[in-house]
Amino acid sequence: MALFCLLGSLLGWGVSLIWPTPHRATRELFVGLNVYNSLEGQNRTEYAGIEIVNANDFKNWQMASLNTLILKDEVIDATLTRLRTLDPYWEGVDRTALADSLDVYWRNAGKWRLVAENTDPQRAEQAVIAWEAVVVERVHTAVLASQRAMVIDLQLKAMAQQRLAYHSRIERLRQAQETMQRTLRDLEALAADAPLDQNEHWKLWRQLGRLDLGPAWKALLDAFPPHASSTGVYRDWLMQATPLVEAEILGLEEQIRQLDEQQQEAAAQFAQASQESLGLSATLDVDKISETRLQQSVVRPTGTLMLAGSLLGLVVWFAFWLGGVSLKGSA
Repeated sequence: MALFCLLGSLLGWGVSLIWPTPHRATRELFVGLNVYNSLEGQNRTEYAGIEIVNANDFKNWQMASLNTLILKDEVIDATLTRLRTLDPYWEGVDRTALADSLDVYWRNAGKWRLVAENTDPQRAEQAVIAWEAVVVERVHTAVLASQRAMVIDLQLKAMAQQRLAYHSRIERLRQAQETMQRTLRDLEALAADAPLDQNEHWKLWRQLGRLDLGPAWKALLDAFPPHASSTGVYRDWLMQATPLVEAEILGLEEQIRQLDEQQQEAAAQFAQASQESLGLSATLDVDKISETRLQQSVVRPTGTLMLAGSLLGLVVWFAFWLGGVSLKGSA
């Protein structure tokens, strides 16, 4: 039995020589997310086209997005470029080989572990440190873009409200314009020296007295014909007031046109910022836990392989022993 265990142990040791164990270097990242302040943002739907119904959905989507970003080709390429400036060894390593040697471990927001494996412990350390630096920089860039998208989104909402206010004011002015035009037509049928009906006087004042068209309009309102004035006086007053209302409508339409241009430009900026953010939340926080702490380990320690070989030898010995007992029994 001891001989079989010894042979198994030697076998494990031989495997460790033939199949060298990779060294594993690990760096830890802090990942934080304020889900409650992010639920109202539209950046997630603009980028991913999905509907988030609760905080847990949003958190899960952010964690999955971050995991995808960490392993994106652009991140691996940037890591490889940085490594090639450190050590000529990496000139012979391509993106696929580097990506296969990297992995990330996480369960939730909090502590994430970036892992790099290499047969040389120094190269494993170089890889994980460079990868961590690129990840942090890329995430910070994406989060800044997300914050920019949030600001632009607020601006777009403010523009939409302003546009609605302009249209509402134009609607009131057009109603007033129709009243003035109708009143002018009615006055044309009356004698110029005939007094205007009292009801028509107050109806016209209620319609026009609430308008605010600036200093010129205020002065015109101060000159509004008093009660019992002749229709000719009202007609002259309306002829002066009509151009002011028309000019105000044209001015508001021009402001709407300019606002539409601003909205189109802001919408393009929002779309670009959303794409650059990769859908990450403006409140996502990813940073290094420590600048110096780094964990080194081996994936398949030689001692573990020798122990496994000893156990295998014990199993083989036990199989031979059972075979011998069976033969004696049959004899």
